[in-house]
Amino acid sequence: LTARSLPSIQSDERLQPLLNHLSHSYVGPDYSVQKNTGKISLEQIDALSVKSFPPCMRQLHRALRDSHHLRHGGRMQYGLFLKGIGLTLEQALEFWKKEFIRGKVDADKFDKGYAYSIRHSYGKEGRRTDYTPYSCMKIIMSNPPSQGDYHGCPFRHSDPELLKQKLQSYKIPPSGITQILELVKGMHFQLACQKYFELTHDIDDIGFSLNHPNQYFTESQRLLSGGREPKKELSNSGNSQQKNNSQESMNSNSTPTTSNTTAGTELEELEAYFTED
Repeated sequence: LTARSLPSIQSDERLQPLLNHLSHSYVGPDYSVQKNTGKISLEQIDALSVKSFPPCMRQLHRALRDSHHLRHGGRMQYGLFLKGIGLTLEQALEFWKKEFIRGKVDADKFDKGYAYSIRHSYGKEGRRTDYTPYSCMKIIMSNPPSQGDYHGCPFRHSDPELLKQKLQSYKIPPSGITQILELVKGMHFQLACQKYFELTHDIDDIGFSLNHPNQYFTESQRLLSGGREPKKELSNSGNSQQKNNSQESMNSNSTPTTSNTTAGTELEELEAYFTED
Protein backbone atom coordinates (compact mmCIF):
# COMPACT_ATOMS: atom_id res chain seq x y z
CA LEU A 1 0.00 0.00 0.00
CA THR A 2 1.08 3.59 -0.57
CA ALA A 3 -0.25 6.72 1.08
CA ARG A 4 -1.46 7.93 -2.32
CA SER A 5 -3.68 4.89 -2.80
CA LEU A 6 -5.34 4.86 0.62
CA PRO A 7 -8.42 7.03 -0.10
CA SER A 8 -9.36 5.07 -3.23
CA ILE A 9 -8.84 1.79 -1.41
CA GLN A 10 -10.95 2.97 1.49
CA SER A 11 -13.84 3.87 -0.81
CA ASP A 12 -13.86 0.48 -2.59
CA GLU A 13 -16.60 -1.61 -0.93
CA ARG A 14 -15.06 -4.82 -2.30
CA LEU A 15 -12.01 -4.28 -0.09
CA GLN A 16 -13.88 -3.55 3.15
CA PRO A 17 -13.47 -7.11 4.51
CA LEU A 18 -9.72 -6.87 3.92
CA LEU A 19 -9.53 -3.43 5.54
CA ASN A 20 -11.50 -4.66 8.53
CA HIS A 21 -9.01 -7.47 8.95
CA LEU A 22 -6.01 -5.17 8.58
CA SER A 23 -7.30 -2.88 11.32
CA HIS A 24 -7.02 -5.79 13.74
CA SER A 25 -3.32 -6.42 13.16
CA TYR A 26 -0.26 -4.47 14.23
CA VAL A 27 3.44 -4.51 13.43
CA GLY A 28 4.94 -2.27 16.10
CA PRO A 29 4.82 -1.53 19.84
CA ASP A 30 1.24 -1.50 21.13
CA TYR A 31 1.91 0.76 24.14
CA SER A 32 0.00 -1.52 26.48
CA VAL A 33 2.92 -2.02 28.89
CA GLN A 34 3.41 1.28 30.66
CA LYS A 35 6.77 1.77 32.36
CA ASN A 36 5.75 5.36 33.08
CA THR A 37 2.27 4.66 34.39
CA GLY A 38 1.35 7.33 36.91
CA LYS A 39 4.36 9.54 36.16
CA ILE A 40 2.24 12.01 34.20
CA SER A 41 0.10 14.24 36.39
CA LEU A 42 -3.23 15.69 35.33
CA GLU A 43 -1.77 19.17 35.77
CA GLN A 44 0.78 18.45 33.02
CA ILE A 45 -1.69 17.54 30.31
CA ASP A 46 -2.44 21.07 29.05
CA ALA A 47 1.25 21.84 28.55
CA LEU A 48 2.01 18.42 27.09
CA SER A 49 -0.84 18.79 24.60
CA VAL A 50 0.88 21.81 23.08
CA LYS A 51 4.45 20.54 22.92
CA SER A 52 4.23 16.74 22.64
CA PHE A 53 0.78 15.69 21.41
CA PRO A 54 0.33 14.93 17.69
CA PRO A 55 -2.24 17.19 16.00
CA CYS A 56 -5.00 14.58 16.25
CA MET A 57 -4.72 14.42 20.04
CA ARG A 58 -4.01 18.13 20.44
CA GLN A 59 -7.26 18.79 18.59
CA LEU A 60 -9.21 16.41 20.81
CA HIS A 61 -7.77 17.89 23.99
CA ARG A 62 -8.62 21.44 22.94
CA ALA A 63 -12.16 20.41 21.98
CA LEU A 64 -12.64 18.71 25.34
CA ARG A 65 -11.40 21.75 27.25
CA ASP A 66 -13.63 24.07 25.21
CA SER A 67 -16.87 22.08 25.21
CA HIS A 68 -16.32 19.82 28.26
CA HIS A 69 -17.49 16.87 26.22
CA LEU A 70 -16.41 14.55 23.44
CA ARG A 71 -18.60 12.24 21.46
CA HIS A 72 -18.07 8.50 21.12
CA GLY A 73 -15.24 8.50 18.60
CA GLY A 74 -13.33 11.23 20.38
CA ARG A 75 -13.56 9.52 23.77
CA MET A 76 -12.31 6.27 22.31
CA GLN A 77 -9.39 7.79 20.41
CA TYR A 78 -8.30 10.24 23.10
CA GLY A 79 -9.00 8.04 26.11
CA LEU A 80 -6.80 5.19 24.89
CA PHE A 81 -4.07 7.64 23.92
CA LEU A 82 -4.03 9.08 27.44
CA LYS A 83 -3.88 5.58 28.83
CA GLY A 84 -0.93 4.94 26.53
CA ILE A 85 1.07 7.95 27.71
CA GLY A 86 0.80 6.79 31.31
CA LEU A 87 -2.45 7.91 32.93
CA THR A 88 -3.62 5.48 35.60
CA LEU A 89 -7.23 4.37 35.78
CA GLU A 90 -7.77 6.60 38.80
CA GLN A 91 -6.31 9.59 36.97
CA ALA A 92 -8.43 8.90 33.91
CA LEU A 93 -11.63 8.72 35.95
CA GLU A 94 -10.78 12.01 37.67
CA PHE A 95 -9.81 13.69 34.41
CA TRP A 96 -12.96 12.79 32.48
CA LYS A 97 -15.33 13.30 35.41
CA LYS A 98 -14.08 16.80 36.21
CA GLU A 99 -14.34 17.85 32.58
CA PHE A 100 -17.76 16.34 31.94
CA ILE A 101 -19.23 17.81 35.13
CA ARG A 102 -18.11 21.22 33.87
CA GLY A 103 -20.40 20.53 30.90
CA LYS A 104 -23.89 19.03 30.91
CA VAL A 105 -23.18 15.75 32.72
CA ASP A 106 -23.84 15.52 36.45
CA ALA A 107 -21.77 13.29 38.72
CA ASP A 108 -24.41 10.59 39.00
CA LYS A 109 -24.84 10.30 35.24
CA PHE A 110 -21.08 10.11 34.77
CA ASP A 111 -20.71 7.35 37.36
CA LYS A 112 -23.52 5.33 35.80
CA GLY A 113 -22.87 5.94 32.11
CA TYR A 114 -19.25 6.85 31.52
CA ALA A 115 -17.13 5.48 34.35
CA TYR A 116 -17.87 1.88 33.39
CA SER A 117 -16.54 2.38 29.86
CA ILE A 118 -13.33 3.93 31.20
CA ARG A 119 -12.79 0.99 33.59
CA HIS A 120 -13.58 -1.32 30.68
CA SER A 121 -10.86 0.26 28.52
CA TYR A 122 -8.37 -0.36 31.33
CA GLY A 123 -9.30 -4.04 31.49
CA LYS A 124 -11.25 -3.82 34.74
CA GLU A 125 -14.65 -4.73 33.30
CA GLY A 126 -16.05 -7.04 30.63
CA ARG A 127 -13.46 -9.38 29.16
CA ARG A 128 -10.66 -7.77 31.18
CA THR A 129 -8.85 -6.95 27.94
CA ASP A 130 -5.90 -4.54 28.00
CA TYR A 131 -7.04 -2.33 25.12
CA THR A 132 -4.31 -0.47 23.29
CA PRO A 133 -4.23 3.02 21.73
CA TYR A 134 -5.15 3.53 18.09
CA SER A 135 -2.38 3.53 15.49
CA CYS A 136 -2.22 6.12 12.71
CA MET A 137 -3.64 3.70 10.17
CA LYS A 138 -6.53 2.80 12.46
CA ILE A 139 -7.34 6.51 12.81
CA ILE A 140 -6.94 7.25 9.10
CA MET A 141 -8.79 4.23 7.75
CA SER A 142 -11.76 3.79 10.09
CA ASN A 143 -14.65 5.73 11.64
CA PRO A 144 -14.29 9.09 9.85
CA PRO A 145 -15.58 12.06 11.87
CA SER A 146 -18.94 13.64 11.14
CA GLN A 147 -20.31 17.03 12.15
CA GLY A 148 -19.73 17.62 15.84
CA ASP A 149 -16.86 15.13 16.01
CA TYR A 150 -13.22 15.95 16.69
CA HIS A 151 -11.58 12.56 16.27
CA GLY A 152 -9.80 11.30 13.19
CA CYS A 153 -6.63 12.55 11.52
CA PRO A 154 -6.57 16.31 10.83
CA PHE A 155 -4.38 15.72 7.77
CA ARG A 156 -6.82 13.15 6.37
CA HIS A 157 -10.18 14.48 7.50
CA SER A 158 -9.88 18.29 7.65
CA ASP A 159 -10.80 20.72 4.91
CA PRO A 160 -7.51 22.11 3.54
CA GLU A 161 -8.41 25.71 4.38
CA LEU A 162 -9.42 24.81 7.93
CA LEU A 163 -6.24 22.79 8.28
CA LYS A 164 -4.23 25.79 7.10
CA GLN A 165 -5.91 27.99 9.70
CA LYS A 166 -5.22 25.45 12.42
CA LEU A 167 -1.55 25.22 11.47
CA GLN A 168 -1.34 29.00 11.53
CA SER A 169 -2.79 29.01 15.05
CA TYR A 170 -0.07 26.52 16.01
CA LYS A 171 2.54 29.07 14.84
CA ILE A 172 3.77 26.93 11.95
CA PRO A 173 5.71 29.18 9.52
CA PRO A 174 4.16 29.81 6.07
CA SER A 175 6.83 27.76 4.28
CA GLY A 176 6.16 24.83 6.62
CA ILE A 177 2.42 25.09 6.08
CA THR A 178 3.00 24.97 2.32
CA GLN A 179 5.09 21.82 2.68
CA ILE A 180 2.47 20.15 4.87
CA LEU A 181 -0.40 21.05 2.54
CA GLU A 182 1.53 19.67 -0.44
CA LEU A 183 1.98 16.38 1.38
CA VAL A 184 -1.72 16.33 2.27
CA LYS A 185 -2.61 17.08 -1.36
CA GLY A 186 -0.53 14.07 -2.34
CA MET A 187 -2.39 12.02 0.30
CA HIS A 188 0.77 11.47 2.33
CA PHE A 189 -0.94 12.02 5.64
CA GLN A 190 1.63 10.41 7.94
CA LEU A 191 4.45 12.23 6.16
CA ALA A 192 2.54 15.46 6.77
CA CYS A 193 2.46 14.64 10.47
CA GLN A 194 6.19 13.88 10.39
CA LYS A 195 6.80 17.29 8.83
CA TYR A 196 4.71 18.87 11.59
CA PHE A 197 6.90 17.08 14.16
CA GLU A 198 10.05 18.42 12.52
CA LEU A 199 8.73 21.97 12.38
CA THR A 200 7.48 22.02 15.98
CA HIS A 201 10.68 20.44 17.31
CA ASP A 202 13.07 22.45 15.13
CA ILE A 203 14.82 19.48 13.55
CA ASP A 204 15.60 18.74 9.90
CA ASP A 205 14.92 15.00 9.91
CA ILE A 206 12.54 13.17 12.21
CA GLY A 207 14.78 10.09 12.07
CA PHE A 208 12.00 7.47 12.17
CA SER A 209 8.81 6.43 10.40
CA LEU A 210 5.85 7.85 12.30
CA ASN A 211 3.00 5.36 12.57
CA HIS A 212 1.45 5.84 16.01
CA PRO A 213 0.27 8.87 18.05
CA ASN A 214 1.87 7.43 21.18
CA GLN A 215 5.12 7.00 19.27
CA TYR A 216 4.92 10.71 18.44
CA PHE A 217 4.52 11.54 22.13
CA THR A 218 7.35 9.25 23.24
CA GLU A 219 9.79 10.59 20.67
CA SER A 220 8.82 14.19 21.43
CA GLN A 221 9.43 13.70 25.13
CA ARG A 222 12.71 11.93 24.43
CA LEU A 223 13.88 14.85 22.32
CA LEU A 224 12.65 17.62 24.61
CA SER A 225 13.84 16.07 27.86
CA GLY A 226 17.35 15.16 26.76
CA GLY A 227 18.10 17.44 23.84
CA ARG A 228 19.06 14.33 21.88
CA GLU A 229 18.27 13.35 18.34
CA PRO A 230 15.03 11.35 17.99
CA LYS A 231 15.57 7.65 18.53
CA LYS A 232 16.07 5.77 15.28
CA GLU A 233 13.44 3.24 14.32
CA LEU A 234 14.06 -0.12 15.95
CA SER A 235 13.62 -3.53 14.45
CA ASN A 236 10.30 -5.22 15.10
CA SER A 237 12.09 -8.40 16.17
CA GLY A 238 11.54 -7.56 19.81
CA ASN A 239 7.84 -7.04 19.24
CA SER A 240 6.95 -10.30 17.52
CA GLN A 241 4.51 -11.33 20.21
CA GLN A 242 1.59 -8.92 20.03
CA LYS A 243 -1.66 -8.74 21.95
CA ASN A 244 -4.76 -9.95 20.10
CA ASN A 245 -6.47 -6.60 20.47
CA SER A 246 -3.75 -4.36 19.06
CA GLN A 247 -4.57 -2.24 16.03
CA GLU A 248 -2.74 -1.98 12.71
CA SER A 249 0.04 0.53 12.36
CA MET A 250 2.08 0.55 9.15
CA ASN A 251 3.85 3.02 6.93
CA SER A 252 3.86 3.05 3.16
CA ASN A 253 6.47 0.28 2.92
CA SER A 254 5.36 -2.07 5.71
CA THR A 255 3.54 -5.38 5.41
CA PRO A 256 0.74 -6.17 7.89
CA THR A 257 0.93 -9.25 10.06
CA THR A 258 -1.86 -11.73 10.70
CA SER A 259 -3.70 -11.57 14.02
CA ASN A 260 -6.56 -13.33 15.77
CA THR A 261 -9.95 -12.11 14.53
CA THR A 262 -11.16 -12.12 18.12
CA ALA A 263 -9.36 -8.78 18.48
CA GLY A 264 -11.93 -6.95 16.41
CA THR A 265 -14.78 -8.37 18.42
CA GLU A 266 -13.17 -7.27 21.67
CA LEU A 267 -12.55 -3.72 20.42
CA GLU A 268 -16.11 -3.48 19.11
CA GLU A 269 -17.34 -4.59 22.53
CA LEU A 270 -15.42 -1.75 24.14
CA GLU A 271 -16.73 0.76 21.58
CA ALA A 272 -20.27 -0.39 22.29
CA TYR A 273 -19.95 0.56 25.94
CA PHE A 274 -19.23 4.21 25.16
CA THR A 275 -22.39 6.30 25.36
CA GLU A 276 -23.11 8.01 22.04
CA ASP A 277 -24.14 11.47 23.27
